[in-house]
Amino acid sequence: MKKIFSSFLLIIQFFTRIPVNMNLPCEMQDFKRGSVFLPIIGLIIGTIQWIVYKAFVNILPVDVTVVLVILVGVIVTGGFHIDGLGDTFDGFFAFKGNEKIIEIMKDSRIGTYACIATIMNFLFRYSLLTYIAPKMSIVIILSPTISRFCTVFIAFIGNTAKSTGTGNFLISNVGKKQLFISLIMTLGVLSLIISWKYVVILMISGVIFTFMFNLFCKSKIGGLTGDTLGASNELNEILVLIIITAIVKNFVI
Repeated sequence: MKKIFSSFLLIIQFFTRIPVNMNLPCEMQDFKRGSVFLPIIGLIIGTIQWIVYKAFVNILPVDVTVVLVILVGVIVTGGFHIDGLGDTFDGFFAFKGNEKIIEIMKDSRIGTYACIATIMNFLFRYSLLTYIAPKMSIVIILSPTISRFCTVFIAFIGNTAKSTGTGNFLISNVGKKQLFISLIMTLGVLSLIISWKYVVILMISGVIFTFMFNLFCKSKIGGLTGDTLGASNELNEILVLIIITAIVKNFVI
């Protein structure tokens, strides 16, 4: 039990800026054990954002409140996944060879495609949340929870593109047991928030998209890196928001 709790704190420490001022073991086995908690990390982040929305939506205009929600998400995660999204787009759309792509992704400087990806990421979030949050604010919790499960899934099905890197703590280090437990956790959370038929739609959509994104990464660099995990997370969050918006606009939940 102590090891499990330690691994949970490690995942919080690694994937968020929530202060966990402890020296924790961070071996491969610790990350493997802790990977099951990634959906819970998404739940925590989403809940913080949802509380911010509820706290300010009756005081400020919806669009201003949504900006605060997005900003809080960046602060809590430290922009960790957004950085990965930008680096991935810079590398993948540079039209260079595999080795050059990874070299570009390592470069700390921001390029044109990273800039475009980051701006579009925020534009999608802002426009979708401005529409959907007043009708169904709980989507603020749904999207980060599902996207973190998809991170577990892609780490399970994917392979590493580099011999070293922070992404290697998860990529190919997640086993069937961890995938199953994280799935049960995710389904448990979602079933308390939204109807089962929509849970099925969102989960299947996320899994299909993640599977295709993994194939795309493999075609580009032969596998996954920490940056592509971040990109997968951001793109899956946007996907959830798009699907929920389409459902709410056309059907009654």
